[in-house]
This record gives sequence, C-alpha cells and structure tokens, in this order.
Amino acid sequence: MAEKVIVIAESITVSELAETLNIPVTTLIGELFKNGIAATINQRIDFETAQIIVEELGLDVEIKKKEATVSVRQKHELSADAVERPPIVAVMGHVDHGKTSLLDAILKTKTVDGEAGGITQHISAYQTIRKDRTITLLDTPGHEAFAALRQHGAALTDVVIIVVAADDGVKPQTVEAIRFARSANAKIVVAINKIDKETANPQLVKTQLATEYDLNPEEWGGDVVMVEVSAKTGQNVDTLLDMVLLVSDLEELKADTDVSSEGLVIEAHMEQGRGSVVGLLVEQGVLKPGHFIVAGTAYGKVRTLLDFAGHPLKLAGPSTPVTVTGFKELPQFGDAFVIVKNEKEARQVSERARSEREKAAASTNVTGADLLKMMTQKRDSQELKVIVKADVQGSLTSVVDSLRLIDADGEVTVRIIGSGVGNISENDIR
Repeated sequence: MAEKVIVIAESITVSELAETLNIPVTTLIGELFKNGIAATINQRIDFETAQIIVEELGLDVEIKKKEATVSVRQKHELSADAVERPPIVAVMGHVDHGKTSLLDAILKTKTVDGEAGGITQHISAYQTIRKDRTITLLDTPGHEAFAALRQHGAALTDVVIIVVAADDGVKPQTVEAIRFARSANAKIVVAINKIDKETANPQLVKTQLATEYDLNPEEWGGDVVMVEVSAKTGQNVDTLLDMVLLVSDLEELKADTDVSSEGLVIEAHMEQGRGSVVGLLVEQGVLKPGHFIVAGTAYGKVRTLLDFAGHPLKLAGPSTPVTVTGFKELPQFGDAFVIVKNEKEARQVSERARSEREKAAASTNVTGADLLKMMTQKRDSQELKVIVKADVQGSLTSVVDSLRLIDADGEVTVRIIGSGVGNISENDIR
C-alpha cells in the first residue's frame, strides 16, 4: 500500500500530473521519452499511462480514478434528524490467517470451502446481530492479486478487523491491511486468531504490532483493542463483536434516511434469467424497489431488492448491503450510485457520465496502450496476448491490474486484448 494516494480524472496533462506528484515536470517528460513517448507539458495522458509512469519512477504513490458520478452525489452535513446506523466492518488479513473462517464463526456459516484455494475472490457483504444490534461485515480478499478490492473494502469502512494468526505473526498483507485502514481513517481492532494451536504465540504478535507498527494494545496502555480468538472453536468471537460495537459507539455513527439514497457498487455480474445482478452498499437514504438508479454510465430501475441472504426487502437503509436487478448494463466495481426522479433523468445522468469519459479519452494524446506498446517494442520482447474473464466486475479489475504488473525479465510481455464479466465464449478463443 502506497503512503500517498492521489485522485485524478480519466486523463490529465503532463504538467498537472507532475505538480500533483510533486516532481519536476522534466523528470516526468524524461521518463515518457525514455519509454519512447515524446510528450510536451500540455499533452494529456490517460489514467493507465499515469499509473504506469508512477510505477516506472518507483514512486510510493497510488493513483485512484475519480468517480464518474461524483457530480450527481449530494454532499451534505448530517441533519438533526440523522439516525444511528450499523457499523460497517471490513475483515482483512494475510492469506490463510483465518479471515473467512472467522466470518463463518460469526455468521455460523461455512463459506471458506467454496473458495478457490481458500482465498476470497471478491468482496462479500453480510449482516449479523449482536445484543439486538446490527453489524455489517465486508469479507475482503486476502490474496495480493486482489489488493484493489481490499483497498475498496477499507474505503467503505468504519472499523477494520485485522486478522493475524497467532502462530504466524505479522505478514505482508497484514501490513497492507494496516495501511489501508489508516488511509481510510477507520478504527482498527486486531483479532489474534488460531489461539487454539499449540504453536500460538499471541504475545509475540502484540509485540510485533506495537514495536513495528505503532499498534499498542489497550492492556499495555495503548488505544488498540486486541482480542485473542479461535475461529475453529468459537472462543472469544462474541467478545470480538462486543469490542467492535464499543469502538463503533465512540464514533457515534449516524446517517440521514430522509435524503436521496446513495452508496457504492461492491459487486456486479451477469446471471442467466436475471440479467445484471449488482451488489450495493447503501450509505445514506432509503433504497426501494421501483427507484430509478444510476451508477457511473449504467442506469436502470430497481426491479428486485434482496438482502445478503437473498431474502426480498421492501426497503434498505444506511449501512445495508443489498443485491439489486434492473440495471440495463453492468456498472463498474466502485462506482457511486444515486437515485433520480425518473428514467429520463437516469438516462441523462448516465449519458453525461459516458460523455465525460469519452471526452477525456478523445482529448488524451498518450494512452496506456501507446506506452505499453512502446515499452514492449523497446524491450524487443515476446508478447503474450490474454483475454481475461471473471465472475464479477471487482475480481476482473483486480486480475487485469495484476497481469499488467507482471514483469517476466523483459522476455515476455503480457498484453490484455480483451476482458469482461461472464463465461468464456467461442468468440473469445477464435
């Protein structure tokens, strides 16, 4: 996880990017030239090019894309009528540290067996009840290939439960989760898992977290709640939930329900017989069947509204994860959604977002494809053409991003010639 995060639109001028990165514009132009692109300070480069150049320069910076629907999202202060909302809790941790098993213990389910290699493939959202209070849980991917999803999970979150195996200690994705949580200004609760194992050493984990990452346990005079748990036996799982509620209470989490509903897309895929199936997390307002909805360039009318378990809902308030059908096309993972008055307005808003994206692309002088092509030619390497298919939009984004980072010592370059959500078709392999 990068120490600095910047947000840019679909395209940006060379001079603007240099200023944003706080580096001399000559350095940026030089890096482009080194990779076969002769650019001036006023030329526009696309989002992908900016990502590649930052990586080539070795900068500890992460670039995020500005939301296409940001112009229609209503930013407002909480009203006096704002109501208490459930905390949104992301569960993060290193692969095989028992993150999803802990969620299974909380929900009394068994989802880990259905995952490839025990690795969460995309963000899954659930709700549980503890002491008559609702907690919304986001199960975020634990494999490095899904860093983009994990980051988005943190950005949605009030509290992050960081799962650390008592017999394994702090690992790279543990550190990444800590940084994600801090960058999202989320409260951290540490679940030291697998204390049922003979080799468990929770004190060593606490020492690592305190001395190396400034996460000091409350019992040592610090301000970070750490709970020793066993997802396998269920030991202290209820205590962990109690601590999450306690930490949440200190934040006084509230949201307005009498405003237009808004939130974020957390999953999106096509399903035979149902069409576009989209997972949403409501942030404010109340979402209902029949609402006209826009997310990025996609729009539609909410046909069905289901809770995390697939049960029909008449409405969904703040902090509620839902699945909806009715979008005319798939929105992108991470798109913000808004509710509008009618289909005409929905179409206008989506067309405006599409126009903005197309305009940015048309005004771009240098694209990521251009840069990658020049870099490939420069290295005189072999090219591996790849078509990527995934079950949901979020996983697709993560896999594509990971493939673009592959460096095969200059011998082979991966070029993504197509990507999409759904099954592999005959057209894909022709």
